[in-house]
This record gives sequence, C-alpha cells and structure tokens, in this order.
Amino acid sequence: MFKILINLLLALILLITTIWFVGSQPLLNSIQRVESPEVDSKKLELYVRHLSEKLPARIGQASSLNQTAEWIEKQLRPFGKPYRQSYESNGETFHNIFIEFNTDRKPRKTNIDREIIIIGAHYDTAHGYPGADDNASGVAGLIELARLLSEFTSKNIQEIKQPIQLAFYTLEEPPFFRTKAMGSYVHASQLKTDQQKVKLMIAVDMIGYFSDEENSQHLPFPLMDKVYSDKGNFISIIGDLANMQTVRTVKSHFKSATDLPVFSFNAPKFIQGIDFSDHLNFWYHDYPAVMVTDTSFNRNKNYHTDRDTAEKLDYVKMAEVVKALYQTAKELSIE
Repeated sequence: MFKILINLLLALILLITTIWFVGSQPLLNSIQRVESPEVDSKKLELYVRHLSEKLPARIGQASSLNQTAEWIEKQLRPFGKPYRQSYESNGETFHNIFIEFNTDRKPRKTNIDREIIIIGAHYDTAHGYPGADDNASGVAGLIELARLLSEFTSKNIQEIKQPIQLAFYTLEEPPFFRTKAMGSYVHASQLKTDQQKVKLMIAVDMIGYFSDEENSQHLPFPLMDKVYSDKGNFISIIGDLANMQTVRTVKSHFKSATDLPVFSFNAPKFIQGIDFSDHLNFWYHDYPAVMVTDTSFNRNKNYHTDRDTAEKLDYVKMAEVVKALYQTAKELSIE
C-alpha cells in the first residue's frame, strides 16, 4: 500500500510538473529589463470611454459600425495612412482598418519577400453592450501603439527588417464568430491567397480588467492553481500546442518591458477559451499566432453584459500591456 501511495504521489508531481512546463512555458533564464517609452494611461481611458459611451452600439450592423471605423481612422491619421479592407456580408459592407509601419508596399499589395508582423484587435461588441474591456481596451491599446510605432520607425528605419501592421477587425463577435464573415478570416484568407509571409499575429482582446483580490482569477481546470495565481493581476499570453515557441518568445519580450506579472498558457484547441479571438483564423490558415488577454470571462464577470463599462478598467496596468506590445513589435521587427 505504501509503495502504491508513493507511486501515486510521484505521478501527481509528474503531472503537475508537466502542466507547468507545457502549459506555462516557463522562462528559466533571467530577463534583462529594457527602457520603454511612456504610455499615456489617461489617453487610453479617453479612447475607451469614447468607444463605449459615445459611439453607437458596435453591434454587427454596418450602420452602427461605420461611425466607429471612421473614428478609428481619424485617430490613426496623425501616425500614418490608414486604409480599409472592405467586404460584403449579409448584403452589407464591412471594413477592416489597417495602418502599417516600415513598409514600401501600397495598400492591398503583397511583399512576399518580407515577413509581416500583425497585431490586431476587433472593434465590434457583443449584443450592443458597451464593451469597455471587450474590446474597446484592445482598440485603445492599438491606437496608442500606433503612436509609439510611428515614433520608433521614423527614427530607426534602417534598423527595421520586417513591416508591422496594426489591424482593427470587424465582426468578431456572435453571430459571426467562427464564420468566414469574421474580419480576421477575410484578412488571413487574403494573406494566404497573396502568399504573404507572416512572422507572427497577435490578437489583443480584453487587456483592461485587473484585480488584486484573492480568488478573483478563475482557472479552467484543476491543478492550474499550482501554477497560476488566484489573483487577476496579470496579463496572459495564450497559444495552442503548435505555438509553444511563439508564446515563449512573446512572453520573454513582455517580461523585458514591464513589471506587470506575465503568465502564459499553451493547451490543445479544445480547451475552452484557447481560440476565443481573431487569432483562430490565423491558426486555420497555418500562420503563427497568439492571444494577449486579461483572460476575459475567467476573470471579468462583466463579460458580454451591460456592466462591461469604462470605470471598471485599470488604465495604468493597461498602459503596461501596451508597453509590452510595443517592445514585442519592436524586437520582432529587427530580428
């Protein structure tokens, strides 16, 4: 009996160790901190409030989304030349919005000799809810990221090897989720048709909700509490098993840019939440992709409700996420 118990204990330890190593992608080497430009948390809040409080409900109808698309373009113009990818769905025209840095190509033309880096966030919301965290936070983060990248690329154009594209996607939410009407599906499909190489796609989806309270972080299955925190005070990088090295790379860049706790999680696609954003369409087209998130419904109980409002977000921590995204884009573009 004693031998059986010892074997069971060893098996449990082995299981926990495997979950830790495969799931969390630990960084065993020390990470050197780098200086990052300041991110304006007040401006992030201003963007989120405008998106969630002043614009029409960003539900999946062209009449309600067009004003948001125009507003995003207006915010981006000081940093470059935004352009649209327009397509038809259910008899209406919808628009993905893009802005690119360090590219010598015209809009919608390919440059297959260079690997593009894509960072995307969807700008529609579920059921007409305010969507402050889901996903005004991601859109706001990308607008501020556009400012940082415009300053970086203008000063370091000779150093940068790969183009960076920021993508603002339409129609991510139900009833379009997991259909070919998703803006990110249209984008990824066109890239594949054009034989465009993609170095990495990062989906930025819900990056504003944090809590230092115990048990504020839900974990999807047992034993994860042995690896992850029960406090929702971290940002997470999510990937499937095919993107383990990709997750590790992004995680290392994040940790070099911020003191905000950074956790990562790799798991099979059938684990709930692993593919719950625009990165799933890049997986479908065999492109490397990860998701950066505050873990959405695993932490933010206001998810897909009318309680997902701007005053509930932590814009200082959100600014730290933007700094980490900037560092990641910068490092990937010069590697």
